[in-house]
Formats: sequence, structure tokens, C-alpha cells
Amino acid sequence: MVDQQETSEDLGHQYGRSDFENRTKFHSDGWLVSSFVDNVSYDSPTGRNFVLLGRQKDSNVVMNCYEPGAHDYMHAHPGSEHTFLVWKGKLHLTGVEDAEDLTLGPGEFVQIKAGYYYRLHNPGPEPAVYCQFQTIPAKPPKRGTVLFSESRRGKAAAQKLEGGENA
Repeated sequence: MVDQQETSEDLGHQYGRSDFENRTKFHSDGWLVSSFVDNVSYDSPTGRNFVLLGRQKDSNVVMNCYEPGAHDYMHAHPGSEHTFLVWKGKLHLTGVEDAEDLTLGPGEFVQIKAGYYYRLHNPGPEPAVYCQFQTIPAKPPKRGTVLFSESRRGKAAAQKLEGGENA
């Protein structure tokens, strides 16, 4: 697993397996049926693999597969709400507000409002699988993902930590 700094450019290429039509068990005009068990994948050099399981007009279902220790970076999705349901392993979730630091286990979920910053991490010791439900905005925002480090608030926090601003 490679621990590298994630950039905005990387975020556009994170769904390596988006050919969900070829992996569905059943698909009609109104239904789409797929399997978690048949689609678990850990083939990403970052230790994070994202498998698109289904897409409708207003929503996606994505399986997030994280190896032990794998994490993303503090980020937000301006036009999209996300829900993560832990299916296997653990999900350590952090935010930018006080008390936003929780570890969830199988059967637990978190809902995240559009535009709200969060970071996902698998604390291990086993691989983890999360089911992600995300809304698709009617009018896509200029950027689908914004890293906290690139936001005004994130830059101010970094400057304060570096001693560039009096507290």
C-alpha cells in the first residue's frame, strides 16, 4: 500500500471498476441487483478500492474496500450527500469539528451532509468494506470533491499550525 498525498486530480480517477452493468445479477428499467460478496476488490496501490455497484439518475451505490491502515484525506463533496454503512471491518471517521472522531463497526452507518468535511480510515487489523450511498445533484457543482487542505478554512488552519498567524 502506498501512502501518498492525494490531490484533486487523483480524485477523478478513484472508481477503477465502474463497469457495473457487467457485474449485476439483475437489471430492468426499475431495478438493479448486485452482490457485495462477488465484487470485493483490494487491487489498488493506495489500499483503497472503489467499486461502482449501481447507478440511477439521482444516486450511486459504491463499495469502498480499504486495506488495514488505508485512509483518504479530509475532503467534502459540495453537491452530494453520502451514507457509509460498515459491512465488514471497522471505519474510523473524523471531521473538522470537535467530537467528530468515531469508530464504527459492522451494521453501523454515518450520514454526511453535502459539503461537510470528513476523512475515512480503516484502523485494522482486518480489511474493511463499506457500502457508500451517494446522491447525484441535479446540477453538478464545479468540483465534485474538495480537499480540506485546499479550502479557505483548511489553509487558515495550516497557517495557524505553522505559526503564521497569532492565535
